[in-house]
Amino acid sequence: MKSRKSLGKILAQLILLAVVATIAAAQDKPANVAGSWTIDVSGGSGNAKQTMTLTQDGGKITGTFKGPRQSGTISGTVDGNNIKFHVAAGIPLDYTGTVDGDSMSGTMSGRGKTGDWKATRTK
Repeated sequence: MKSRKSLGKILAQLILLAVVATIAAAQDKPANVAGSWTIDVSGGSGNAKQTMTLTQDGGKITGTFKGPRQSGTISGTVDGNNIKFHVAAGIPLDYTGTVDGDSMSGTMSGRGKTGDWKATRTK
């Protein structure tokens, strides 16, 4: 009888461990950021409207960027809900932030200045 109780305890612990591992794995999955986005930037360089189109392969993102005075290519990463990407253009720009469904926000820097950005996925 005692060995059955021990076996039951071990089985219960294994099930709990499997549930915790499944939840942890789901949280590590990168947010889906593929598609077209409209970006509003405000800060030391003034306000600007920008657009970007992103493609995604797991946690790696690439794409194209268009701002009011320049365009370029995007390369970066998504780790869970955290996003980080670099725009290779006449004035290189770096963006970091978080993803929440069809919106993103964070900070950007370029040419020694920083600003805030918010992006909305276009349908």
